[in-house]
Amino acid sequence: MSKTDVWGVLVALWTSGVLTAVGHAVIRLVQANAKNKNILSFTKWAEQGVQYAETLNVSSEEKKQAAIKVVYDRLIANKLPFAFSDEQVSAEIETAVAKLHNWHPEIKQEMNNGN
Repeated sequence: MSKTDVWGVLVALWTSGVLTAVGHAVIRLVQANAKNKNILSFTKWAEQGVQYAETLNVSSEEKKQAAIKVVYDRLIANKLPFAFSDEQVSAEIETAVAKLHNWHPEIKQEMNNGN
C-alpha cells in the first residue's frame, strides 16, 4: 500500500466521521479512567486520614477535622483541590469511620462478600 493510498483511507475515514467518533471515544475513555483513579485515591486518602485521626487523643469532632485536613492536603498535593465538594469529603470521612469501626450494615455486607 502506497503513501497515497494510506492518505486516501485517512481522508475517507475523516470525512465519514469514523475517525472523529473513534477519537472522541478514546478521549472519553481516558477521561473516565483518570476520574476513576481520582475517586479511588480519594477513598484511600479518606481511610488514611481516619486511621491517622484515630491515633490522636482528642474529641471526635477534632478527629474528624484532622482527617479532613489530611484529605485536603492530599487533594492539594495531587492538584485536585476542587475535584470534590466539602459535603463529599465529609461523607467519605464518615464512610471511612464506619468502615474502620465496622458500623454500617451495607459495609458489613460488602466486607463479608469479600470486596
